[in-house]
Parts: sequence; structure tokens; C-alpha cells
Amino acid sequence: MDVKTKRDWGLFFLGLALVIIGFVFLVVPGITLVAVTSVAGAFLVMAGAFDIYAYARYRDQMDLDGWTIVYGVCDIVLGAALLLHPVFFSAVIPWVAGVFMAAYGIVELIIAVRAKGASGRGWVAFNGIVSLLCALAFFLVPASFVIFLAFFLICRGVTMAVCGITIDRMISASHHAA
Repeated sequence: MDVKTKRDWGLFFLGLALVIIGFVFLVVPGITLVAVTSVAGAFLVMAGAFDIYAYARYRDQMDLDGWTIVYGVCDIVLGAALLLHPVFFSAVIPWVAGVFMAAYGIVELIIAVRAKGASGRGWVAFNGIVSLLCALAFFLVPASFVIFLAFFLICRGVTMAVCGITIDRMISASHHAA
């Protein structure tokens, strides 16, 4: 954080980027789920390759065993499957995302309850409730994933942007609450 301005511009601009991505998802929802699946596949392939590289390079210094290679190969195989068949695997993504969204919502509600007197506490609680509702929708109506994902990204982006602008007040409030 830049102490002179008491703003976190990185957090603000990352939040702004999430808002823009959320609006893009609303405009072109048809390709979003397949794109998310493909991106996840690409990152898994890269993660697996890095695991294998790390094993080869650091196995002696970090006392790595063969399970690191197995983990890397599993990442590569799963990533390749997602890349080769993104339409098929995109059907599973809403349920997996639902689990994560539920966990995220619970954590945000816990943070909101514990942050008594903090600036932005109500918005964090609202974001937690929206996350839980999104999770429920993903389980009950998987086709709603893209629309709810868009709204989640917009809400999360606004939260991050607001936190970036009001970080000084949030820090001050947390010091007074402690």
C-alpha cells in the first residue's frame, strides 16, 4: 500500500477489471463456460509442467519425492482433457464452482460478522450472501452459472475497488476495533 496516498490502486484496478469481465460475461454468455473450461485446462497443464520441472530442479534441496511427478502428471492429464473436450467438461464446472462459491460466501459472512465497526462491512456481508445464492443456483440450475458468475465478478470487483479506495479507513477502523 502506498502510505502517502493511503490508497491501494492495484486493488482498485483489479476490481475494475473484474467488473469489466463480469459485463463481458453478461454480453456473451454462450462462449463463457467453454472459455473458462479451456483456461482452467491451460493453467492445469502449466501447473503440471511446473511440478515436473520443480521436481527435476529442486528434488535434492527440497527433499521432493516421486509423488511430485505423479501430481504433475495428473495436472497435465486433467488439463489436457479439459483442453481437448471443453464442451463436455464445461457441464461439470458449475457444480465445482458451486462448492467454491459456497465456501467463499461463508468466509465473507464470517469476516463481516467479525469486522465490527469496519468500513465496508455491509458490502462484504452482501457479497457473502450473493456468493451463497450463486452457489445454490449453480447446484439447482447449472445453466445459470455464467449469468451468476458475471454478477459475482461485478460484485467482487466493486468490493475490491471500494477496498482499494477506502483502505486507509478500513485499517483505521480495524485498529480502533482491536
